[in-house]
Amino acid sequence: MSSRERRRKIQDEENLLFANPNTLDPKTADAIGFGLGELAAEIAAADSAFQPIEAVSIQEIHPNSVQPRYSIPHDIAEIFALHPKNIVDIFERWIMEVQLERGQTDYDILNFLLGAVTDRGERAETDDGDGAPASHLPSAKELALMKLIDLAASIRRDGLSNPISLVQHDQHYEIETGERRWLAYHILNWKFGDGDKLTDGSIVNWSRIPARIVTQVDVWRQASENNARDNLNAISRARQLALLLMDLHGWSNFSRLDACESEQSFYAQVADGATWRIPRGQGERLVNAMGLSDAGQLRQYRALLRLPGELWRKGDDEDLSEGELRKMKASLDSVTRVTVRREQRKKDALARLAADATQWRNKLRKEINSVDSLNRPKIRKLIEAEIRQLLRLMADIDESES
Repeated sequence: MSSRERRRKIQDEENLLFANPNTLDPKTADAIGFGLGELAAEIAAADSAFQPIEAVSIQEIHPNSVQPRYSIPHDIAEIFALHPKNIVDIFERWIMEVQLERGQTDYDILNFLLGAVTDRGERAETDDGDGAPASHLPSAKELALMKLIDLAASIRRDGLSNPISLVQHDQHYEIETGERRWLAYHILNWKFGDGDKLTDGSIVNWSRIPARIVTQVDVWRQASENNARDNLNAISRARQLALLLMDLHGWSNFSRLDACESEQSFYAQVADGATWRIPRGQGERLVNAMGLSDAGQLRQYRALLRLPGELWRKGDDEDLSEGELRKMKASLDSVTRVTVRREQRKKDALARLAADATQWRNKLRKEINSVDSLNRPKIRKLIEAEIRQLLRLMADIDESES
């Protein structure tokens, strides 16, 4: 069976498998019509490592800092750490930046979540087949936001068919698979809270998400789930390849993420194929885990680890393909960083500066309204942090002039 056929088989059977949280044995799997044959034994063995599904507070869940997919745009992730306490701030900031891009004063995501009337829906209803006008084409940042909003709307409408998987630590849980589903639950909890009454009359508490608890993060299991959905972009696939190579060579040979200069430099530790060759006997396992049909594609994704930093970020934020990134890299010749037109860079920097100032004022208003001796140090730290961010953006504007 080819890797593509296997992914399709996993997709077809996924909801049914996840609807049965207890351990499956081969006889039971065959009896209920999975028709998996020898694969049933593998599934039973893997399933035995899981505990039954339980509802876990989304506030007790932390993301896995080295998972392949980055759900939040890089520039927003530089301002807010991806932590449960920051999720609403992240989405408020994200929506604010989309509003500025679109020149709107309001970008209400509630109608999308409710499946109500939206500009997007109205354009679909009046589509004459000529495509959307340029003024309606969403930016990469808006597209990324809408993917999460659409996922949240789908979960609210149809339910969560695939629980996330978590590793339990002393004070919190860590995500193994399902970061985007976790973020979607945060959106739903932000907008609807607990006790949300759905159209079928059921009541849902969005503060807790169905989850399976595993003993440790398994990068191979992460790869299997990601490739079953076949929706990782090229940079995410490069990250995934790096994690699998690190696992094959032993994690003790590599620096931790928090000891590296950047997230890209963490994954780039295995960029040198001569030093970190695929171990003998592991080639087929790696190609299969990556969901690739040609072993040569491994070399192409490994090459992405050596991209200039700004091209790496651009490729991730804009979901560029490996081929597109290769062409852009070739066009740079000896240039070691991505350059864009001066006016566009200045416009982007000014937009971020405006968003920073707006969010800063909104935060300060909330804090100042309840100021007392306990809050004053907090306000001071907030102002200092925002001033540093504003100075950095001012430096960006100055650089764009040169």
